[in-house]
Amino acid sequence: MSIANPRLPAKPVPVGDFASLAQEHMSDESPVSGIVVSDTCLREEDVQALEVRSSVFRECSFSHCHFEKAVFVDVVFRNCDLSNSKFRSAYFERCRFESCKLIGIDMSDTRIKNAVFQETRLQYACFDKTKMTDVHFDQTDFTEASVIEASLKQFTAADTKFLRNNFYKTSLAGIDFTRCEFAAPVVSMPPVELKGVILNPYQAADLIGLWGIIVKND
Repeated sequence: MSIANPRLPAKPVPVGDFASLAQEHMSDESPVSGIVVSDTCLREEDVQALEVRSSVFRECSFSHCHFEKAVFVDVVFRNCDLSNSKFRSAYFERCRFESCKLIGIDMSDTRIKNAVFQETRLQYACFDKTKMTDVHFDQTDFTEASVIEASLKQFTAADTKFLRNNFYKTSLAGIDFTRCEFAAPVVSMPPVELKGVILNPYQAADLIGLWGIIVKND
């Protein structure tokens, strides 16, 4: 699968006071574009419905911030901490998250297209009712994240931890988890979510009990 890279300007403009810039653009409903934000810390900032395009965030910390209904197109987050921030009903296209900390992030009911999560921590994240298309997880920790009633199309993963995830009413058909850790998913009974999923023999053996099969060792 080929995922389109973010389209970034050759020389993005450095921004020191991102909070003020964001508020200014939200007030006149114009997008923020072509900037680079570095070493910025925000907490509980309200930037709902903000639109950001062709920009880079480096080593920023946005904790418990409100990005509901925000739009991110051609954006890179590098070494950022967005833990416990809310991105409900947001939109991401051609975005990358590189070496980020997104623990407890709320991305429920979002749309994510052409995106990469690389070396990123997503423990306890919420992706309920999210639609992901052409998304790749690489060396990412997705432990105990929730993916209820989501849509996963052209979804791929490598060297990623999928442990104790809630996949209730989310089809995993055609998704190859053989290069990942995949164990103890929360699914329906019978586990219709796992129909067509691609696993290695060891992963399949751990899940065989979900079908009511008892393996007896003599």
